[in-house]
Amino acid sequence: MHQLTSNVFVETQIRGCNHGFVTTSDGIVLIDTPHKPSDAVKLKAEIARRGKLRYIINTEPHGDHWTGNAFFDVPVIAHEGVRTRILNTDVQAHVARVSTFGPEEPGLLAGYRPNAPIITFRNGMTLHVGNHTFEMIHMPGHTAYQAAICVKEEGVVFTSDNIFHKVHTWLQEANPDLWLMSLESLRKLKEEIFVPGHGAICGKDYLNEQGAFIQEWKAYVKDAIDRGMTRDEAIVRLTAMTDRYPMDIGQDGMAPGVMKMNVANLYNYLTGA
Repeated sequence: MHQLTSNVFVETQIRGCNHGFVTTSDGIVLIDTPHKPSDAVKLKAEIARRGKLRYIINTEPHGDHWTGNAFFDVPVIAHEGVRTRILNTDVQAHVARVSTFGPEEPGLLAGYRPNAPIITFRNGMTLHVGNHTFEMIHMPGHTAYQAAICVKEEGVVFTSDNIFHKVHTWLQEANPDLWLMSLESLRKLKEEIFVPGHGAICGKDYLNEQGAFIQEWKAYVKDAIDRGMTRDEAIVRLTAMTDRYPMDIGQDGMAPGVMKMNVANLYNYLTGA
């Protein structure tokens, strides 16, 4: 874990989303959890050395943000859509996929049960723990249920996957127009230090680049539609964006598949399907 401020610690160098925790005068708040169970076990030991864990906050519904919840016996907070998605997950299929991440994972997943959020919000929520304030703001884009988590006293925002800093952006279920609006909402925040969902720590200076890439993706697929490509043709033929950014840690070889999912989703979005 990298110490970002006096009380914020973050992890950006393992497979899955970036996650972090905040030490307060009344315990620790964890924001997102590791994708790999072995990483969750290590994180649990790290947190235990620093104090008592009080809450987990999940920022979105994809499994790389919540799989590790199960290894912590504390309440989870998230957007109500995140809770619904976790409860509707095919756990057997999820466990089978995560088991492929390494030799340690299958044993750690025996009897796996997700630790779904029991405290939910729709538009926003404020959590006070000790001397820290956690403001959760619904910012749809990458998914319909994204939330930014502002740690007010530290000047830090966990942006979730509305920012992919210098790594390839996944748009497999994105609403690009809402995403661009959420980037503008991030710009208006007082906090200046951003913990992106993927990639290195950044600031507001990256918002223009992230927004431009989303707009470029949208224009790229719209051009194919305007030229008469069918959805199936576009999925096969649109490959130019594949190498613009590297894939994040642990995603080697996934670029062509991500490309196809991005094209399929944006084609549906732009045609109203």
